[in-house]
Amino acid sequence: MFSEAGPDVIPLENRSRRKWDNAVVADLDQDGHPDLLLTEHSLRAIIFWNNSGKFSEPVEVIQGDTHGVAVGDYDEDGRVDLIIYHGGGGGKKPRNPIAFHVNRDRSIVGGEEFADFERSRGRAAKFIDHDGDGALDLVLSSFPLNTQPDGCNQYLHNGGKGAFDPAIRLPQAKWMGFRTLITDFNQDGVADIIFYGGANLVAVRGEKNGGFTDVTREVFGDLAATDFVSSIAEIDYDNDGDFDLFVTRAEFPFDEEIDFDPEHARFSYYVFASFTTDVPYQYDLKIDGDFRMENLQTAFPDHDVYVGRVAHKLDFSVDRHGGKDFTLTAKEAEGWPAKLTNNGLYIGYLGDGLWRVGGKTKSATSGVVLNVKAHPAVTPKKALPARLFENRGGAFVDATDKLGIAVPEQTASAAAGDFNNDGWTDLFVVRQGNPAAANEQQLLLNQGGKRFFAAPNHGIVSPELGATGGGAEAFDYNEDGNLDLIYANERGRWHLYTNNGIASTGNNYVVVKVGSSPSRKATAQGAVLTLKAGGHTYRRVVGATSAAFSQGLDNHLHVGLGKITTVDEAEVRWSNGETEKVRIEGVNQCVVVGHPE
Repeated sequence: MFSEAGPDVIPLENRSRRKWDNAVVADLDQDGHPDLLLTEHSLRAIIFWNNSGKFSEPVEVIQGDTHGVAVGDYDEDGRVDLIIYHGGGGGKKPRNPIAFHVNRDRSIVGGEEFADFERSRGRAAKFIDHDGDGALDLVLSSFPLNTQPDGCNQYLHNGGKGAFDPAIRLPQAKWMGFRTLITDFNQDGVADIIFYGGANLVAVRGEKNGGFTDVTREVFGDLAATDFVSSIAEIDYDNDGDFDLFVTRAEFPFDEEIDFDPEHARFSYYVFASFTTDVPYQYDLKIDGDFRMENLQTAFPDHDVYVGRVAHKLDFSVDRHGGKDFTLTAKEAEGWPAKLTNNGLYIGYLGDGLWRVGGKTKSATSGVVLNVKAHPAVTPKKALPARLFENRGGAFVDATDKLGIAVPEQTASAAAGDFNNDGWTDLFVVRQGNPAAANEQQLLLNQGGKRFFAAPNHGIVSPELGATGGGAEAFDYNEDGNLDLIYANERGRWHLYTNNGIASTGNNYVVVKVGSSPSRKATAQGAVLTLKAGGHTYRRVVGATSAAFSQGLDNHLHVGLGKITTVDEAEVRWSNGETEKVRIEGVNQCVVVGHPE
């Protein structure tokens, strides 16, 4: 079904780097085509402009430690805005979000800080129209500082033109629970929030008369104890008009991890940090031939690599923020220092084919060593099965086993979409994977709302070594009616996969492109399409995403229809309650509703 798009379609960098969250999909320049904003963690955020299915060279928006990105016209000036949340330097440099504004000529202005916001270690930034007035309010989540014992999840009401009122505290999930989903689990037209990621799930209901209520017990019951959730994707798997939830799960990268690929004799390691510099880590490896390292990844503050008994420092011709490949001979790396004087990674040849890799660092360090004949024991992986929670009247039950979903391994992200246009929403799942090997991802095809089938030979493979799973989004970049995929790997690369439509031959679809409301008092962000055809009810939401921290603005709402040729009715409801009937005469076309943004 899928083939990877080459540089003639999008000039993605062929170098592995750290990532942060999903791609942000939005028509930033308002020319009718969905653009991409991609974040390279601690380095930069970049935009690829979509020129009718061919993407431009990347344009840098901002440098540095960039986290969540929210997209929407919050100041009501007709331009698409970006609110970008910074990290906080491990708690030492808490910061506020900043704003940029994208003009229709693709110029980007701004960069101003929201100086009156509460400084924090920023994580998620997402828009909602909580009071239904058309102005985009803001939901922020953070890794709490020591001075924030009640957490730093916040709601900021937009009083108009981007004048945000003082923040209101929102409930906090336990330990690392700052990942955020905007949804509407009770279908009352008011946005709800789910915080997740650590030890539990927290459901926060948005109230029609204002305010928020913690309804975790009513909504999740015992499922609230679901831990290590890496992403949540809305999916109406049974076409009953409400949103179910597909939950991926993976451990945090805080522990040492060792992996091996016996087929290709590759050894990979990952060390988060050795906080006490007098406690080094080391691995002794039997290697056939020279020492070959692929995708060495380091992070601030310890980037240096020292070789041999004299601890000669290696020089690299590339920047520190990405993977590095190199080869060492036994002669140039002979011996091991009597003392590891400086922080960094050390490599030494001990004789008789035995090499030592180790060091002492206060930052994450990882790499893959080739041609390894003997190695330390592999780190056992905790089983964290993915789950599908079915929505029954605004409360969720576990339907995983009923639907034949068997994904016992750790997974990083998922994207929901009808990839074969048969009328049923499927799931693309990114595996956490084995960093020592290439990893084939998973495509779960929906069998009429009854079961899911793991598709073979779908063609989506991550070849880069030393990487683990990252975020995924589905969107139709070339507007041919087939949903494509953009996903990333942590410490890896971005991949754009084109859906060639082989499995959708003979199936139909419609795309509803949503602009602002009839009165132009509400933007497309959060608008809901309800479409009825062939006895099924389809719902799609502008800006819906499985991203834990960011929120796009993909207003191309795609509905696969299978063999259905007639749409019975369709309506779009904007966040301020305005509605408009959508006249759809025929299938396999794009229909525009509302005013262009």
